[in-house]
Amino acid sequence: MIQTVTNIDRRTFYEKYVVPGKPVLIKGGINNWPAVSKWNYDYFMDIGQSLKVPIKTGDLTKGTKIVMSLAEYTALLKQHESELAAQRPVSKAPYLHDVPIFLMMPQLKDDISSFPVDLLPSWYGNNWWKFVQFFMGSSNSLTPLHFDTLCTHNLFFQIQGSKRFYMVKASDWKKCYLNSWRWADVDLETPDFEKFPLLKDAERGDVVVDGGDILFMPSGTLHQVRGLSYSISFNIDWHTRQSVTKGLLSGFRGAPMQNVFYNGVVATGLYFGVPSRYLFKYYQSYLNYVS
Repeated sequence: MIQTVTNIDRRTFYEKYVVPGKPVLIKGGINNWPAVSKWNYDYFMDIGQSLKVPIKTGDLTKGTKIVMSLAEYTALLKQHESELAAQRPVSKAPYLHDVPIFLMMPQLKDDISSFPVDLLPSWYGNNWWKFVQFFMGSSNSLTPLHFDTLCTHNLFFQIQGSKRFYMVKASDWKKCYLNSWRWADVDLETPDFEKFPLLKDAERGDVVVDGGDILFMPSGTLHQVRGLSYSISFNIDWHTRQSVTKGLLSGFRGAPMQNVFYNGVVATGLYFGVPSRYLFKYYQSYLNYVS
């Protein structure tokens, strides 16, 4: 289900992966970024003293949050990993996810070189960084099976550490026993085919994403993510005309009307050519809404 390449051009990307809806791992695609060597515990403890961020605790599907500085959270993770390495019993670490890090700390853009803007529709262009969501988490973190809020495509950039992505093809969503708009009951690490027999026939696959890799997941792909180590990453949710139409129609499948609104904002840009610099102010609240 999941192919691996070492480089890719725009035409191949769209013809082989975006249009047919197939995931692909671009191995080592961002190895040249300064962030891959710079973004670590000490870096964020140094620059994150005054930045307050929301941290998810417990079950991610329930959205319970606490607030602390990025430096405090990084120190907490460092201590957590140290205790794991010493094989001491530790509680589950909280998880920082879906934070618009470049809007909060624009200086971090200096650590990104040669962002692959050619893989995105031109509407995003040089404003790509405004749409980015940031993740930092511990070894053994788990995000349950779900699909992305707005039915967007997803380019995921792994900066530090490794994660294993378990995926189900978008068209097989009915075989995943959704318990809400986008969260599923099944566990792809230990699937229970007696309890969830339809899952057996779903098109599934998994892949390990290491530091320096890019993962593309097409619109509607269900994915479950296991942190294999301390991990830093970010992604960008983005639409084509085809996927934004799917997002608009998601209201008929139970998506909140707020989702339809955000998809409408992007559709206005993609279909009518209104530049993102004029529309982003209507979209920006999504970056906090999703977390």
